[in-house]
Amino acid sequence: MRQKAYINLAYEPLGGAAIEWQIHYYSKGQGPDVVLLHPSPLSGDFMSPIMDLLADDCRVIAWDTPGYGQSDSLPYSNEDLSGYVEALHQFIVALDLKNPLIYGSATGAQVGIEYAKTYPQGLCGLLLENAAWFTDEERTQLLTEYFPTITARDDGSHLSAVWQMVSQLYHYFPWFDTSDSARVNSAHIPAEIKQKTLMAYFTAGDKYDLAYRAAFMNEKPEKLRQVCVPTHILRWESGLLKKYVDRLDDANLPSNIVMQFAGAGIENRFRQLKASVVELLSNAE
Repeated sequence: MRQKAYINLAYEPLGGAAIEWQIHYYSKGQGPDVVLLHPSPLSGDFMSPIMDLLADDCRVIAWDTPGYGQSDSLPYSNEDLSGYVEALHQFIVALDLKNPLIYGSATGAQVGIEYAKTYPQGLCGLLLENAAWFTDEERTQLLTEYFPTITARDDGSHLSAVWQMVSQLYHYFPWFDTSDSARVNSAHIPAEIKQKTLMAYFTAGDKYDLAYRAAFMNEKPEKLRQVCVPTHILRWESGLLKKYVDRLDDANLPSNIVMQFAGAGIENRFRQLKASVVELLSNAE
């Protein structure tokens, strides 16, 4: 059974009193440690299918990134991913995780990349999904148009605006471009999944874009090239960002970073994901 828990951390500002804050997480299973980092603005709850996939062989831990899900926001200002990296390090140390494998998707992938560069010792590997490469022009457009305000309005129009965004982001990338060239998925998305995603936006609140923006700024090959731990990048045929993951074939990545292909359909994705976890965990033995 999946367990829910909180861990208390402390931040001591220079010349100020210590600030206590919490990170919420889910855990399941026994064995080597695998830490799951979710996309923005979601939460560790969205990692449940991967937890179920791996829990027979691993201890799987899915945190809520600070400011998302049930975790407190970072207790200090932060414009890049460094604050999330330091929070993740405190989290891993506090839970006494030994040689963990980090899995990250989208924003989680970028946090994982920066963590692996900052704390490579004691990390057995990195598994990335939706690790994209955006051009500067694309990034500028994303940062300008991708993050509408979700502040409450008297007429409730913010609710329908976020519902429209959520409905489109499962079918188009970027979500605001509904042209045929931007369509990445035609499958029906159940209303309950869209509702759950909408609630994740409002749970994160007006600052839902903080880690999201920082991740977009980080999605450059020069950031990824600096990773020195064994790394798999999962390239899934049905992935929403596959077009942008494919570009990494031309990124001149080091030999420790390996592309792993998964065919269309969730079963193929999970098969390759589990195979990569098994291979990367062998580095800790």
